[in-house]
Amino acid sequence: MRLGGRELDLTRPLLVGILNVTPDSFSDGGQLPDAQAVLARASQMLDDGADLLDIGGESTRPGAEPVGVDVELQRVLPAFAALQGLPVPLSIDTRRAKVADAALELGAVMVNDVSGFGDPDMGAVVARHGAAWVLMHMPHAVGAMPQSGRAGAMPAGVAEGLERVAQDLEAAVQRAVAAGVDRRQIAVDPGVGFGKTLQQNLAFLRGGGPLATLGLPLYLGPSRKSFIGAVSGAPVGDRVWGTAAAVTAAVLGGAAFVRVHDVAAMRQVVDVATALRDAVAQGERTA
Repeated sequence: MRLGGRELDLTRPLLVGILNVTPDSFSDGGQLPDAQAVLARASQMLDDGADLLDIGGESTRPGAEPVGVDVELQRVLPAFAALQGLPVPLSIDTRRAKVADAALELGAVMVNDVSGFGDPDMGAVVARHGAAWVLMHMPHAVGAMPQSGRAGAMPAGVAEGLERVAQDLEAAVQRAVAAGVDRRQIAVDPGVGFGKTLQQNLAFLRGGGPLATLGLPLYLGPSRKSFIGAVSGAPVGDRVWGTAAAVTAAVLGGAAFVRVHDVAAMRQVVDVATALRDAVAQGERTA
């Protein structure tokens, strides 16, 4: 996979720092009210060890109200203008081709698409820019789920749920390739916390299964999610340790990208989990 002029080494999981320029995100809404605050947070994330930064202007939390494309543009474009020149790849978290196109013009090199190719124009935009594209599985529209839980479109069983997600993502990947996007530029995200049961979410973190058969980099975003609260009982702002456990499982399960809020803490977690993963693999080769 290439991000701009960089070729990624995906044998080492990459840590993606979350920059939400939204007033209503479930965990950090309203914390970055202007471009100066965005730049300060981005600089801190780089110091803390982020490999990429993901900027988003529309909340996708359960019950969130969708925003208009003009509002989304007003939120994200000043952020990308402020971040130009930073020595780190930038990703735009959007489901809209118009927003992705504008962000890619300002230096973004990856599109993190929660809709999994919901906008029919997105493929042409990604292909024209030669960008990377994260296709996420979300079995409901933004704002359609009043609270976290299984969407009606998802089966209740774990094996059936994993198979459905893999099938849906492969169909999205095939559409993307047909639109001119290089398959090597695509990563897949099962959408942990989006319309899945608790047990399905945990299974996705363990890796393997039907998703592995796609042969594409795995992108996971467990940070501070409600399923962590369901297990730990911790409120949203106090889920760093639960997130650490989820990130460890994601790395051991083969994730290529891990998207997080708490970069400094998760840098240590990813590095140690990667060392553990590699030590186990080395032990298996020499056994």
